[in-house]
Amino acid sequence: GALEAYSGIRLVTLGEGPARGVRLLEVRSGGGLEFEIAIDRGFDIGRLSIDGTTVSWHSPNGMRGPWLTQAASDRGQGYLRQASGFLATCGFDHIRQPETDRLDAAPLYPYGEVDYPLHGHGTAQPARLIGHGIEESAESPCLWAEGEVIQSMTFLGALRLRRRITIPLGGTRFTIRDEVDNIGPFTSTHMMLYHFNAGYPLIDDGTTIDPGSAREIWRGTEHDPLATFGPPLPEQNADLSIFAAVAKGRTACTLTNRQGMTLEIGYEPAELPFLQLLRMGGRGLYGVGIEPCTTGVRSRQEARESGQMIMLEPGQTRTYGLDISLFRRPQADPT
Repeated sequence: GALEAYSGIRLVTLGEGPARGVRLLEVRSGGGLEFEIAIDRGFDIGRLSIDGTTVSWHSPNGMRGPWLTQAASDRGQGYLRQASGFLATCGFDHIRQPETDRLDAAPLYPYGEVDYPLHGHGTAQPARLIGHGIEESAESPCLWAEGEVIQSMTFLGALRLRRRITIPLGGTRFTIRDEVDNIGPFTSTHMMLYHFNAGYPLIDDGTTIDPGSAREIWRGTEHDPLATFGPPLPEQNADLSIFAAVAKGRTACTLTNRQGMTLEIGYEPAELPFLQLLRMGGRGLYGVGIEPCTTGVRSRQEARESGQMIMLEPGQTRTYGLDISLFRRPQADPT
């Protein structure tokens, strides 16, 4: 029989509503793991599921086409009109809240300042699909997909994200390997934040969160960022905290619900030294954002002063690797 009956990658185009025209790669590992690679949304991840159970968080925005939204709209909050799905890659020259900042090196740009929208102009831009397929004869058979996204503006600069996603056949994990190149003629600031969004039923009454080797360094509101989740509350909240790695070597942030469903997001602190957590506990906005990132401060000026602002020279490259595992832990026999 055909392997594609059990495991494979299929290119589809959505046809209804604000998602019309958005291309997806539908991935089936053959081991119960299924997810969507949203080609036209930054080569990010839409729906993610294990054994038919969705664990990603989704807003009513759906898989909205990026051509319907301007990042600079709504006072720089345009990102929120399309935010939905498991992964949004934020950057590539700015993350977090909108800011107006000085121009570092672009002598032909007509102004001395640049306006940055929420999470930057590189987020959710249409990608070029380089390829996808199945490597059946490899020592470790796998599915793979590659794409690239270019954030550019004439006279300002250009950054290119190249991404390869690899999924072992029959497995319940996948890897993301990114390269960000400065392909423009000028030095550019560079910031990255990987916005992973988990929702019900992974996030439920009794779900726990373990930040691995990272330790808290900041919180925006008075709350316990590592508290066990309770049921959805009538009041709304969006509580932020930031953690910093305190040990060398790869680490992971882990979510586990009472049924034993577990999500692990592994990353390298040498590449992404900070972890931001976003907890939403209200009815209708119930989930958590796990966000490995390059800076642990709230503004671009603070990033410069603390030495956390990365400056990419023309031709320079930064690499990032993340490992995502999703599985169910065996439950103890109550008898």
